[in-house]
Amino acid sequence: MNGPLVAVRAIHFAATLMLAGAVIFGAVISGPVLRWTEDAASAALRSRLLRIAWLGFGVAMISGVAWLVLLAAQISDRAPAQVFSAGILEPVLFHTTFGHDWLMRLALAALLAAALTWISPGHAGVSRWMVAALPAAAFAAALVHSGHAAATEGWPGTFHRASDGLHLIAASAWLGGLVPLALLLTAARRQEVSLACAHAATSRFSTLGVISVGTLIATGIVNGWVLAGGVPAWIGTDYGRLLLIKVVLFFAMVATAAVNRLRLTPRLAHEAAAASVSAKGQALHALIRNSLIEAALGLAILVIVGALGTTPPGAHVQPTWPFAIRFSDAAFDDPTLRAEIVLALWTIAAGVMLGVLLIVFGLVIRWRRRLLIVAGGAVAVASLTYVAPTLSLLTVEAYPTSFYVSPTGSSASSIVQGADLFATHCVSCHGRQGRGDGPAGRFLWVKPSDLTADHIYSHSDGDLFWWISHGIGEVMPPFGAALDDEARWNLIDFVRANADAAHLARAPTEVTDVAYQAPDFSAACPDGSTVTRDDLRGRIAHLILAGRASVERVAQLAAHSFDTVVVMIPLEDVTSTAACRTDDAELAKALALFRGKDVTQVEGTEFLLDPSGALRAMWYPGVRPDWRETDVLRREIAGIRSNPTARRTIGSHLHVH
Repeated sequence: MNGPLVAVRAIHFAATLMLAGAVIFGAVISGPVLRWTEDAASAALRSRLLRIAWLGFGVAMISGVAWLVLLAAQISDRAPAQVFSAGILEPVLFHTTFGHDWLMRLALAALLAAALTWISPGHAGVSRWMVAALPAAAFAAALVHSGHAAATEGWPGTFHRASDGLHLIAASAWLGGLVPLALLLTAARRQEVSLACAHAATSRFSTLGVISVGTLIATGIVNGWVLAGGVPAWIGTDYGRLLLIKVVLFFAMVATAAVNRLRLTPRLAHEAAAASVSAKGQALHALIRNSLIEAALGLAILVIVGALGTTPPGAHVQPTWPFAIRFSDAAFDDPTLRAEIVLALWTIAAGVMLGVLLIVFGLVIRWRRRLLIVAGGAVAVASLTYVAPTLSLLTVEAYPTSFYVSPTGSSASSIVQGADLFATHCVSCHGRQGRGDGPAGRFLWVKPSDLTADHIYSHSDGDLFWWISHGIGEVMPPFGAALDDEARWNLIDFVRANADAAHLARAPTEVTDVAYQAPDFSAACPDGSTVTRDDLRGRIAHLILAGRASVERVAQLAAHSFDTVVVMIPLEDVTSTAACRTDDAELAKALALFRGKDVTQVEGTEFLLDPSGALRAMWYPGVRPDWRETDVLRREIAGIRSNPTARRTIGSHLHVH
């Protein structure tokens, strides 16, 4: 994490939000409230508000330049002072997304400066504040192009940037308006503006705050969904932990704002009607204090925002799990355990509901209040304690790497290299096919695991990574010193592919509701397009390992109207213009593993992949039903189309895609 860059980002965000917030406050809060007031006190208040806007503008400009220089220095690996003389700023400005955003925001800043110059403190000029609010909001929203949202591609990226833009505008309206609100309330306490104006401003700001909070929550959920990852990433990455702190601070702000809206604002209205000077001082003092508390919390959030922008998103980082257990739904596969768990969950629900009802009765009717509250809490806790042993069935032992996932994308190269590593390090115990029947296993007290059995799918990639790295007690030695990270992932990819091959071999020619991870591939098609495993564009792929005797079969598949993408993987020097083609020798070797044969013995083997790129069925000459019969193949393809949401055997449990 780059300390100076984090600080500059935080300062720039704070200045931008202060600038936009002050202008929005003038347009939506103070402008309408002081619309008919042209006295010296109102002019002084508008002048202070305008000074805040200009201060934010100046700091935003200076910090924006500093941000550009520091980022250019980071990109070029030069000292900040060198970026001016080394000709680095120009390519950063004109050839990067950040540079384009910086120039766009510079143009918006010029428009905003012109609008601010047009505002006169001596006149209410609500329309002028509203005109200035448009470029101010755009200036804040344009920050979206300098963050992680700019890297999201396609329509999700467009949606993400739109959501982030609304997030920034809402934050400007709420956080940036807190200091102006405190100034207005202070003016009311000094009797420079009326108490009625203070109440009207507080009510308006409260409404604006509710809208802003709702927008922040909705857009924050979108941002978290795209960048934060799941629960493991929230807990196990720097980005996730920073985001959790931000969420806690945000809800602390919401709680403070709720006190202002639900308690202090109504009290201020009562005091305005009563014109009680002493009471007025108490209410205004509390509102001013809470506004400044909110502003301080908001400033802390902006510091975190500065750090988040330079921290890799949690969804892109392997999370380190800090607990000794993790959730597992494997127990639901056993009917007896499933019934026991469901009963436990109903018990908890009933106990918690009864406890809540007792607490509510105690608060409402106030009869035996303490007794009912204590009893309600006791019932809820007792129900949880009673079924705790049963709930332990939903947990399994966890390791720091339990939520790691293979970064290779199941590439053919990784699987083939993993097969070589398995032959070198694992065959002696686990056997050539990984069935736990290696020669060394006969001398072990605990027999080696069958790595093709169903249990292999209950273990996450991260669990396998931990065991390969650190061993399993006295059962398996550690290989962390012998194998680097890449080699361990290669080994895991092979173990997964080998287990899939064993399961697929039980019914190779028939499409089932289970999808296996296919090796990655990229093939060139006769029409000049390229097709990949992860981009089939909704089509079914038909892969064939082709030798000289298979050229006619390739032409036959391409000629039939199956509406599939036929991909030929040549095993020797053969040509065909009828189908897509990939000359990846390692892909042929990886696919040969699914036959359990050497690559020289798999000519004519065919595979069907569903539109998501998952392997669904395999056929080879000599097995029935025979895919060379048109009706048979058409039936298998129709089976995939009718059941596209197959279960995938990847990770800690079966996933639906």
